[in-house]
Amino acid sequence: MKGRRKYSPEFREQAVNRTLSGSFTIKEVANSLEISYFILRQWRAEYLEKEGNGTTAYGQTTEGKRRIEKAS
Repeated sequence: MKGRRKYSPEFREQAVNRTLSGSFTIKEVANSLEISYFILRQWRAEYLEKEGNGTTAYGQTTEGKRRIEKAS
């Protein structure tokens, strides 16, 4: 039985940067690195949220999220 694979922060950052370059899709990068599309998508969302580009991990703008929370 296989255990979970561990990826270094450097590997994760390089993979995410390849998706952000605009040259490759998340799926293409995931296939070339032989990693799950879903894990790469998660790393990318976490990176974008951490960088404070105005989106949450699910792609919703932080302003839009605030409006929804305020309306509730």
